[in-house]
Amino acid sequence: MLVVINSFGYLYSYLIVTGSIGSNNQIQPKSNRDKKYFDKHKSLFLINVLILMFFVFLGFYFFGDFIIDQTSSFSFFHLFFHLSVILIFDDTFFYFLHRFMHENKYVYYKIHKIHHEANSPIPIDYIYVHPLEWMSGFIGPFIGILILGGVNIYTFWLYLIIRNLHELDIHSGIKSSFLNKTIPFAGTNEHHDKHHAVRNGNYSSTFTFWDIIFKTKI
Repeated sequence: MLVVINSFGYLYSYLIVTGSIGSNNQIQPKSNRDKKYFDKHKSLFLINVLILMFFVFLGFYFFGDFIIDQTSSFSFFHLFFHLSVILIFDDTFFYFLHRFMHENKYVYYKIHKIHHEANSPIPIDYIYVHPLEWMSGFIGPFIGILILGGVNIYTFWLYLIIRNLHELDIHSGIKSSFLNKTIPFAGTNEHHDKHHAVRNGNYSSTFTFWDIIFKTKI
């Protein structure tokens, strides 16, 4: 599944930089996103995706019994509830981790600055980061899953699909769809794109309520 999603992200990015899609719907019309930019960023993207798949394999091998509840029967209520809990824990941890990486100058220049080479990002830039950054990001959802006592396999994979597709979308540099804008507190493309343009504020990803609560929304 991760191979399919990231292959889509790779193709999506290529179509954007070649002007095949989204050229009339960009958030930053005068961006420097072109084929040269894509070629420069694709190597780290591919390396991180390979490492990511390896870590997911190791995670299932060593912690599968903690992550997946084999006794859980499927129900839409549990699916929605568990998915909501994981996403909230994920975004909460991400907000404070992300904010820390900006406010601690040592961590910013040693780790997070790589991601901010993208002032006007493309989809593959969601994982154009130092490996320690995305590895740390797994802590949030893992805490949520542990508190729930494990989740159904369908819930786990749906979480990964939603989270990865959302990351590809908010890094696309293309204006948000009407549906995305109508979901309360949803992290829109404009919200995250402004973070890349300004390099400060808008630290949330999936939702925006922490930025609103702590007045870091720009």
